[in-house]
Amino acid sequence: MAAESSASPADSKKPALVSQPSVANEHQAKAFAELKALCENNKLYWPASEIEGYPAEGHNDDKDLLRFLVARSYDPQAAYKQYSASAAWRRKVALVQTYDNVEIQRFARMNRVQPQWTGRRDRMGIPLMVYVLSEIRPEDLAQISKEDPGLSSIFLPAEYITNFTQRLCNRVRNDGTIINKSVNIIDLSNVGLRKFWNLRSILQTASGMATAHYPETVERIFVVGAPSFFPTVWSLVTSRFDPATTKKIFVLSASEATEKLTEFIAPEDLPRRFGGTLDWTFPMRPVPDAETKEIIGGLADRWVEGPIRYLSKPEGDVLVAVGSQDGQLRRETLAHIPQGSSSRNGQPSEHVPTR
Repeated sequence: MAAESSASPADSKKPALVSQPSVANEHQAKAFAELKALCENNKLYWPASEIEGYPAEGHNDDKDLLRFLVARSYDPQAAYKQYSASAAWRRKVALVQTYDNVEIQRFARMNRVQPQWTGRRDRMGIPLMVYVLSEIRPEDLAQISKEDPGLSSIFLPAEYITNFTQRLCNRVRNDGTIINKSVNIIDLSNVGLRKFWNLRSILQTASGMATAHYPETVERIFVVGAPSFFPTVWSLVTSRFDPATTKKIFVLSASEATEKLTEFIAPEDLPRRFGGTLDWTFPMRPVPDAETKEIIGGLADRWVEGPIRYLSKPEGDVLVAVGSQDGQLRRETLAHIPQGSSSRNGQPSEHVPTR
């Protein structure tokens, strides 16, 4: 039986619908309106990229506000406090500007120690991320920590997921369902106690910061290949997780992993490592499915390293490669998605103001 903090995914015959930030009743609508008013009255804005075309002071996006509101159980005052702290943190570490201007090779180093998008999605259209801990070298994480003691740059890949991967998958789904989360498979196979212990501090710090600044961005987490000592260290690993996160974690035994995973992920979208048929191994580049290829065109065959932004404009959506190389800023348009083929349902494409 799967070990988890909530009901097993096998309890339902069909996968649950996407757990999406939403306003489903009058109480939630009132809380959302109050949160928006708090931000407006206090002139609190989320930092925005100049590439998006928003005013210099930034903007507030409904889906971001809703994430914080859901994370705080629709308490507008608590959500405002967390949202305000996160906005201040983003400005302090210049996260938006760093993402737009980061050296591509540095970004690649950061990205290699993070969960990787397989290029595939689960049965609900949510991007599937994979993290194989045995492939992560403690010395690489130690070097990152040494170069950036605050660990703010380790969240550049998280910006990639929210600014590109999730938005792209939302566009591919294109039926009114909001796709603004990810599904993660964390593989702990062949990880010894010493390595686990050496990694625990930086992993705990990263998870704590993710809870503070990226709430409600994960739909569920499957842990596979857990070693025999795992129950002993489980409480240490999750000590900085908020209860909402732990409820999304499912620990699967070797005998049940494939069966449980394929309830949520089609075999053709599940890597062979986990019993599927997808020829993908960590940490290789994404292998997009046919629907995604139709949207991104040639990018599927010539994947671009480094940060990417998914921008929505009145004339259609655009994929833009950002970052820098050899001291030169990169602002390369990778793909155009014409307005006629872009749905405005679900998570609406955001209008980009002209400056």
